[in-house]
Amino acid sequence: MATPTTYSVRVSSETHKIEAWLASDETLARQLQEEENSRDAAATRELAGNVSLEPSSPAVEYRPGQNAAQVTREDNVDPDNMSYEQLQAMGEAVGTESRGLSDDLICYLVPFKHKCNFFSRKKNSEECVICKTTYKSRQRLIRLPCSHCYHAGCITRWLKINKACPICNEEVFG
Repeated sequence: MATPTTYSVRVSSETHKIEAWLASDETLARQLQEEENSRDAAATRELAGNVSLEPSSPAVEYRPGQNAAQVTREDNVDPDNMSYEQLQAMGEAVGTESRGLSDDLICYLVPFKHKCNFFSRKKNSEECVICKTTYKSRQRLIRLPCSHCYHAGCITRWLKINKACPICNEEVFG
């Protein structure tokens, strides 16, 4: 019978540091989950009418550096019960996020002049899916990286609003 082979395993101090870090990370995650669960339970009681709708403490506290003022914010915003002026003020405070491309990125898309010969006009009537008009000879078109073509003006306006191709929904510079 053969004797079993034994192996020695060396545990470095780095391993202990990683294990301690994982343990503290897990503890923090449990604490955050418990806080979230208690907030959810409080919100459920509020909806059921068991608790006053007045918050007892701010929802979020942010304390930047030593000299900065304390900022307190409450997340009790219900847009359905707000006036037009309140909604407008909230929109100005929050701001807007553009989902389109900047002019600097759009300028990388180089337009070309569409060429159609006599035979291709009758067989293949390609049209811009944005404006629904047929391409004419010598019109400026832009080909996106996904190979779809559009009128230069149409796709420029589109890309300022949305950064994806209207046909395949692939991001232009993704």
